[in-house]
Amino acid sequence: NTLSVLLRLILSVIFGAIIGMQRPFRRHDAGLRTFALVCLGSSLATIVNIYLLQTTGSADTSRIPAGVISGIGFIGVGSIIITSRREIRGLTTAAGLWVTAAIGIALGSGMIYISCFTFILSITTVRLLLIISSHAERNDRMIEMYIELEDKAALDSIRKYMLQNSFEIRSMEKHRDKAANENGLTLLMETDMKKRHEHIQIIKDLENIDGISYVEEIKA
Repeated sequence: NTLSVLLRLILSVIFGAIIGMQRPFRRHDAGLRTFALVCLGSSLATIVNIYLLQTTGSADTSRIPAGVISGIGFIGVGSIIITSRREIRGLTTAAGLWVTAAIGIALGSGMIYISCFTFILSITTVRLLLIISSHAERNDRMIEMYIELEDKAALDSIRKYMLQNSFEIRSMEKHRDKAANENGLTLLMETDMKKRHEHIQIIKDLENIDGISYVEEIKA
């Protein structure tokens, strides 16, 4: 009935908006409006699918939801980028859009309780696992960094620092074309610290080395 359909559509907008609410605060492109519209659109598409089945008796109940999931896949791929510093961004956004679309399909199908439970799980997952993963990343034994050097001499200082702390340089890529000045150098370096260390302290130590103008940890 009309009331049931309106309830499903309203809930899809509310759920999608809340899931996307955290994105703008973390400077992500796909934010509140994107998630709300994805959830609303997938919900409406599913409602239309059910309506066609009831009115014609010949509609395939899986066709439109399957199309929604495939379409969201294209949007998700478009949100994933690899930066010049080899950072992969957009994976969580893509996964969030996909889950939001699935919630919309469930709402459109009339599975209100299942949709509410999935919504709570998705919010909990994003909030709680973000804290856990951030702590793990900050204290992992492996660290990958982007470093800008003023001159090539600073490279020896970096190697000396790594040797003094018994760190192992697993890989190092040097680029001159991306440096700020003609004598400069940029590095993409992956280091194995052998045991857990606070990454912020490693960054600070490297920033204090003469000849290093900028250091940033590369995060997936």
